[in-house]
Amino acid sequence: MAKRMEINSRHTKPLYVAVSSGGIFDDEDGAGNKRRKLPSLSGWYMNHMNNHEVATKCVSTGFLAVVGDVCAQVLAEYLSNGSILAIKSLDKLRMIAFFFDGTLCTGPLLHYVYKLYEHVYPINGGDDKKGNSSSLKRAFVHVLFDNYVMIVAYISLMMLSTALVEGRYKSIPHEFKFDLIPNIKASYKASALGLMWLQLISFYSLPTNLRVLAVNFIDIIW
Repeated sequence: MAKRMEINSRHTKPLYVAVSSGGIFDDEDGAGNKRRKLPSLSGWYMNHMNNHEVATKCVSTGFLAVVGDVCAQVLAEYLSNGSILAIKSLDKLRMIAFFFDGTLCTGPLLHYVYKLYEHVYPINGGDDKKGNSSSLKRAFVHVLFDNYVMIVAYISLMMLSTALVEGRYKSIPHEFKFDLIPNIKASYKASALGLMWLQLISFYSLPTNLRVLAVNFIDIIW
């Protein structure tokens, strides 16, 4: 529901500013005529975040995981054959596997892990003020632990869940034996070369409930 604040002005009629919480709302133009406004994408997302935080994070994680996988498939085809992969040639089962992992595994895990980070070692140190070196150091500890310790759990869970959805049950031991360590090393390198610093900026500047979304976008690059 929109809230309205009256602002003093030289006009004979009061000027109103509508503050939307993300839903469709009525507004008035300068002549006093009511008009219908649609919410912005960010307002729509934040409205769902406020009402269904965990579910919203999970679905957005799954969706962006699919976006990242499609980008990876297209890039791999271009680097291998110099051609653009057609939509019909995309590995649909793999895309479903990544959506499953993001929605039911990685999304919930990120939500609760980031909440735990903030509970155990809050970035603001119990103070609402940002902009000091202490907050930056605390954010760095969060990101360092996330990129070099928890990443083992993230990658392991992703490999397991996608293999199960794609029906590669028998190959799971082989993949963990030969692919897990190389994947972790690749993640370490990607973090050190820039992704970790993007996450540091997001953790330092964003509230806890938006950090999962920020990491989802960073993961598309990875």
